[in-house]
Amino acid sequence: MAKLFVIAGHGAGDPGACGNGYAEAERVRALAQRIKDFGGGNVMLGDFNRNYYADNGISSLNISKDYKIIELHMDSGTTSAKGGHVIIKLGFDPDEYDNALANFIGGILPGRSKLIDGRSDLANPNRAAAKGYNYRLLECGFISNAGDVAIFNGKMDEIAKGILAAFGIGAGTYVPPSTPSTPVVQPSTPSFSGTKPTINFKYRVRTNEDGWLPEVVNLADYAGIPGHAITDIAIGVDQGSLWYQVHVKGGGWLPKVTGYNINDYNNGYAGNGQVIDAVRVYYNTPNDYANKYGYQKAQYRVSPVNRNYYSWQYDNETGNGQDGYAGAFGVAIDRFQLF
Repeated sequence: MAKLFVIAGHGAGDPGACGNGYAEAERVRALAQRIKDFGGGNVMLGDFNRNYYADNGISSLNISKDYKIIELHMDSGTTSAKGGHVIIKLGFDPDEYDNALANFIGGILPGRSKLIDGRSDLANPNRAAAKGYNYRLLECGFISNAGDVAIFNGKMDEIAKGILAAFGIGAGTYVPPSTPSTPVVQPSTPSFSGTKPTINFKYRVRTNEDGWLPEVVNLADYAGIPGHAITDIAIGVDQGSLWYQVHVKGGGWLPKVTGYNINDYNNGYAGNGQVIDAVRVYYNTPNDYANKYGYQKAQYRVSPVNRNYYSWQYDNETGNGQDGYAGAFGVAIDRFQLF
């Protein structure tokens, strides 16, 4: 079984190709994270905050030669151009991994007449060859083609698993999505029949530009200001209890908190003043409520700065754990909703 080192193309201020409401750098980072989610310890991610082309990152890379390198990109062209393919250094023969990867990507993102292309004009294949690394670049369809984008978003987990399989790495059991693939229409505020009481989630966020913004209850509004990155989040609930946690851009998950008090920096809100890129929430339904009406799920979503919302995420209604988190590592958020 191979070990895989995954580079997500562009980044560090370079969005890459853009089309159909998406940026290449953000999309391939979402895919890279899913590859890691399913591949576990057999996968190492390159730094999402870097642009490995612009900063010559491969030349300074110091990983075991046991690792096979894949660099993820999306192509751009006319709206009719479509399909994925594999790029290797010109003059090299494709190996078993290249062939397996080409067969897979050509099946799920068809359209290319040539599935493996030797190139001499790209820096990273040349840099990898000079270092003796086993490398290939994968073009995951055309971001300029609406059909390819729909396949990429709708089948991201399948693509991630197929890439792993090409390197002989089996995907683990189902892993909650790290990056929801497609924005969804905001649902109406939930209503309950009879006397079932509404559980009210209240929340507010802080940005560097605005400080703490006003409180929002359920879906009456959203917390945040488009274009202003969120640095801290406070969440409360009028029945039961909850915990929540934020992930700092370029860092990791901060400790879980359970309180709702913007003056309590230990347990009253989640954040440390740095830009947040992901959030997760778990709601503990009171036993008497659960026995009478069933378990309540906390449903929440975030939006990347100046972009459409990611899909809704929710916790596990049986009380056994968290199904996922909202956001994408390395991508700042500017709006948050919860009900």
